[in-house]
Amino acid sequence: MNDHTPIKLRVPRQDLAECTIFRATADGAQIWAQNLPIANTRLVIQNLRNALAELNRVDIAPDVRFNIMEALRPSLHVALSTMSRRFLNQPLIMPEEPRQMSELADSLYSLATTGYIIVAVHTLRQSDNIYEVNPARLVCESVYRALRLAGKKILQTFQLHQTIPPYLWLEINQLYALAEQQQLTELPVEDKLNGDGTIKTAYLQALLLGCCKPNQLRQSDLAAVYRGLYEWGNYVKIQKYNSNDGLFRVDLASDRPAVYASLYPASNEAQCRLINTEALVSHLDSLKLTEDKKPRNTPIVFDKDTTLPSNMLDHLKSSLGYMSTRNFKRTVSGEMLGLSIGLSSIHYHIAGRRTFEQVIHGVNYVPPVTERTVTNRFMEKRDRRDDWEQANPHDESTPDELHEHQGEALDDPALVALMSQGSEEETAQQRYPIHPVHMTDASPGGYCLEWSAKLPAQVRAGDIVGVREGGRSEWIIAVIRWVSQLKEAKSLIGVELLSPSAMPFGARIQKVTGEEAALRRVLLLPEIKLVGQPHTLITPRAGFRERQKVILVREGEEFLIQLQRQISTTENFTQFDFRYIKQVEQIVAEDKSSKLHSPFDSLWDKI
Repeated sequence: MNDHTPIKLRVPRQDLAECTIFRATADGAQIWAQNLPIANTRLVIQNLRNALAELNRVDIAPDVRFNIMEALRPSLHVALSTMSRRFLNQPLIMPEEPRQMSELADSLYSLATTGYIIVAVHTLRQSDNIYEVNPARLVCESVYRALRLAGKKILQTFQLHQTIPPYLWLEINQLYALAEQQQLTELPVEDKLNGDGTIKTAYLQALLLGCCKPNQLRQSDLAAVYRGLYEWGNYVKIQKYNSNDGLFRVDLASDRPAVYASLYPASNEAQCRLINTEALVSHLDSLKLTEDKKPRNTPIVFDKDTTLPSNMLDHLKSSLGYMSTRNFKRTVSGEMLGLSIGLSSIHYHIAGRRTFEQVIHGVNYVPPVTERTVTNRFMEKRDRRDDWEQANPHDESTPDELHEHQGEALDDPALVALMSQGSEEETAQQRYPIHPVHMTDASPGGYCLEWSAKLPAQVRAGDIVGVREGGRSEWIIAVIRWVSQLKEAKSLIGVELLSPSAMPFGARIQKVTGEEAALRRVLLLPEIKLVGQPHTLITPRAGFRERQKVILVREGEEFLIQLQRQISTTENFTQFDFRYIKQVEQIVAEDKSSKLHSPFDSLWDKI
């Protein structure tokens, strides 16, 4: 490859003569790092940030700087790993403390990356003055370390559903261009902390993560995909632009991620590269075939802490295998919608604000006394005498007698309904709220919605939601496909429509042993003949699988079905195609309703 790509890496000015935090040697940095207060992760991060910020401005030889960075790297690695647990798996709009922790980690990634970039740039400028280490090796290892750190920052940014900060894509593109010009991209680099590899695989790990539709993935899935891309980097080729063989294109002189090559022609072919993922997609196909032979939902295990759900292989194949474009034109809209989040909440509202028990047994269902008494905390039988019982010494009723009288009164269904109606409605409104959201644009396939910090904290990509347009009573079933966090505590979500309606049911798995399984909430999405969409069943994520026989239960109705093909799955729900199974009672009823035909019918007519 040619070396016509201009290198525009930015490094701070070295305007300090010495380091005031520790002696500017590897030993001095190591002693300082060993004395950090490891029990206080936040303080460790702040000290490391201050040390790196000052070190990046100290004028020292590149090989000395590299040794200092290597001495600090173990502490840096531990601190960042520990701190990430403080702000991952948090609400999308994070509370103040986790948000500050994420900003500290982001700053530390940037400073450490800059430190290794300084080593690489200064080594190339001062290669004649470096004697104790091979300058090419020093550049190669520094660029590799910088790419791995920048990749971790990109991963964290995607996990928090934030936009990639300016110059970060430019930084990794330029680092690869620098290594390419020095013919270092394929040389092996040892890394005991993050894993051995090459500059090419480190670059592709970060670059391809941006091609995997990261805003559609959850934090744990992103971490697993990122690890998988490290394992599979050698299956991907980086080629000259004039080869016309690659799904993605990247401009090494731009601050942009990889884009579809057919949609964005190159303005300067000399600085553009094509990313060929055909071999990787073939490898994913092989993995998929292997996983299909295992029990359903068996994850791919990279190590004890990182596993990739098997359903993610389909997502990766579609993301890296072919170009996806919008099927529908979006129109701007300012309409307000109602949003119900989660299977339980949707089930309640689609059922006409009836509880699960009312859907199964009918609207007049009254729980048994044994269930009612324990749900009313004022009527629970106490194990010890309450001090408030002494408040009225003239009351001759003992606590046990009072409890017995109340239990008898609760046997009257009308009284039970009267006493529980208000509290049940209030509880249901709290458990299954309807959130007003602003629709920014819409298409026949879905909506783009905007919300603020007032909305629920548990919203994640892959959640099933119910959408109700203003003034209508019908609920549309949809799934959150992507999430993007904006400034000023605003966020955008993209929802894909699954069905214009649904029917709430309870589902009981029919066990071979004859044991009766518990009823669970499910939604039946009816068939849409116009678009050729068959009826499907939305179930909870765990417990249901292909080929199972399931009994659908609703007031006065029971249907026996068999789950067939699993159409889709997320962390929250699974969607199955299914078929109805006729039971013996139905067959007998059909036989009785039809006219019996016999060869002796004519004879009986004559008698």
